[in-house]
Amino acid sequence: MQPYAMQFALIAYLFSAGFYIFATVFPRKHLERNAEWSFGAGFFGHSVLVALRWYEAGRPPFANMYEALVLLAWCVALVYIIFSLFDSVKALGKVVSVLVLLLMNYIATLDGSITPLMPALQSKWISIHVITYFIGYGGLTLSFVTGIYYLIARRRNPALARPLDGLGYRFIAFGFPFLTVGMTTGSIWANTAWGTYWGWDPKETCSLITWLVYALYLHLRMGGGWKERRAAWLSIIGYIVVLFT
Repeated sequence: MQPYAMQFALIAYLFSAGFYIFATVFPRKHLERNAEWSFGAGFFGHSVLVALRWYEAGRPPFANMYEALVLLAWCVALVYIIFSLFDSVKALGKVVSVLVLLLMNYIATLDGSITPLMPALQSKWISIHVITYFIGYGGLTLSFVTGIYYLIARRRNPALARPLDGLGYRFIAFGFPFLTVGMTTGSIWANTAWGTYWGWDPKETCSLITWLVYALYLHLRMGGGWKERRAAWLSIIGYIVVLFT
């Protein structure tokens, strides 16, 4: 069933990207609506894929690169849909649909074999740790996309760029608490697995640096008046740190 769910999601995301591109060239409301419905259908198929993977593996899907990228793409789509319910994110629709489509196309080329978890990873804390981190990464991915889009738009369409500045901030404000929970539960898991909450290994250190970069962003945004171009660049730098981590 997993291959069928993957194919369904891919086709729906492809239609969504296509409709969004056509709507950019030929502005029509029905094209945008078709794009939104297609994206929703893709997310449904994507969710079925995640659920099937979870059920068949008997654990959350994060044991290998295939599963991690499926989960990341799902979280990006999830956060976008959540924001679309309460915020104006239509300007990002075509970018997000293409991003998720490209991710899913790459995932389809990877080995999808189910692999067992090593004993140290068989913990409820690691599940909470990974899932909360990935939801946070979904928000940070969208802030990164928004930051790039803002820097491009500010030269061509300043009226579009101004709302993007605030939207990028809201994506980070959404993702940062999940980073905090993820790092905290990761420390609890490390203590149950290895008897120490913090070992200063490279992964832990980079995770802390990531958290500090986004904490600095929020501090400068709220207290230092950093907005627009400087905020966009800092969100991009923050996501480069995420990728390195």
